Amino acid sequence: MSADLIIVEDEDITRRLLELKAKDFGFRPVSFESAEEALGFINDEIKVILLDLRLPGMSGFGLLETLGKEHPGLPSVVLTAANKAEDAVKAMKLGAFDYLTKPFDPSELFECLRMATRLREVHRENDALRESIATPVTNDGFVAEAEVSKAMLGRAERVAVLDSTILLTGESGSGKGALARHIHGLSKRSEKPFVTVSCPALPRELLESELFGHEKGAFTGALKRRIGKIESARGGTLFLDEIGDLPLDLQPKLLNVLQDRRYQRVGSEEWLDSDFRLIAATNIDFEEKIESGEFREDLYYRLSVIPLELPPLRERPADIPPLVERSLSRISKQRGGAALKVESAAMKALTNFRWPGNVRQLENILERSSAFCEGQTIRLTDLPPSFRKQNEEKKQSNLPKGLAGLTLSQIEAEAIRQTLEACQGNKSEAARRLGIAEKTIYNKMSRHNIDIS
Repeated sequence: MSADLIIVEDEDITRRLLELKAKDFGFRPVSFESAEEALGFINDEIKVILLDLRLPGMSGFGLLETLGKEHPGLPSVVLTAANKAEDAVKAMKLGAFDYLTKPFDPSELFECLRMATRLREVHRENDALRESIATPVTNDGFVAEAEVSKAMLGRAERVAVLDSTILLTGESGSGKGALARHIHGLSKRSEKPFVTVSCPALPRELLESELFGHEKGAFTGALKRRIGKIESARGGTLFLDEIGDLPLDLQPKLLNVLQDRRYQRVGSEEWLDSDFRLIAATNIDFEEKIESGEFREDLYYRLSVIPLELPPLRERPADIPPLVERSLSRISKQRGGAALKVESAAMKALTNFRWPGNVRQLENILERSSAFCEGQTIRLTDLPPSFRKQNEEKKQSNLPKGLAGLTLSQIEAEAIRQTLEACQGNKSEAARRLGIAEKTIYNKMSRHNIDIS
């Protein structure tokens, strides 16, 4: 039975009259004689409850108290006898949206119910917005001063107006979250929530509940119904960060949502419709994940309708000065102090750095350095020692300008050594830059007797 209004009234004639009038005013009512029956029927489609205070079994006051605990945000309108002001006051304290006395004016009653349903929608949107606001991002926006960044951003802005699924790829910390927010801001869904889920941040059991929501009693600790991020993103954008880490047994459920636009809360058999634009992000190689059986190929094709690759920060040094300015502005506001700035030597060092941790590493270094600088100015000496060592001067390559006379083995060894130094000893990153497998770089380091500690 599909309904949006629950009527709780123990008098048969009054209950039937209310049901008939509700249909005339455009509601889809369902009525019950007791509070216990009504509580058992409440589902996501119910927008408002109309109840009498004098009921058999659980009273209207008991029903209001239970609604406040188990279904916060679901409004209720109370019918009470005339000259019972104390009952009306008590009902309002328990969370009733409004009250009317018997006998009542149907037009007044159902206008009150319409106002209550609008409140229900506001509560839902506020819940979704709270989820959105509470989600941190790497940047306040996506900076694009370098030509490679401008080209990528141009592609992103062209597809932002579409409703297609977007897959953002790139190294960790390169600004995928900031770009996703930028795309959402330019989309037709910009007035609705932007909701983030970090796939590796939660264990599998909690991640399923986080995405799809759960019913009361669905598992140990599920003390009340909870809407999931898919539901919170209604009308807006759902951003799934590090989608490559989505557990294998949850991948079919996400695939079904993308294909059928329907899903179920954990512990429920009721199907709910979804309405969101999906942006996913990853720093993994999907081909390897698919080949190893850790990621479904059909889900990958659903995710990569429009793929966009973010270049790493080292490939867009022109972006570094404006990123520094924006980060320092944010830090200053958070601390409530004067504006921070960077001296030219320090800015040159920041611009020349290779940034294996990308934008996230840049922000970390700025926050740390600004905590110890004098006069609100970050100088070269304020940067971390390991950072200064690499940036005080560009190291001259040990490799001669001409390669003539060197063996291929010598060239290979020098290429591996320099790449490892640029990656601060990170072997997996060095292997990625050299275009070889991580296992291979260990073998070659052993063969050429290269030791990077």
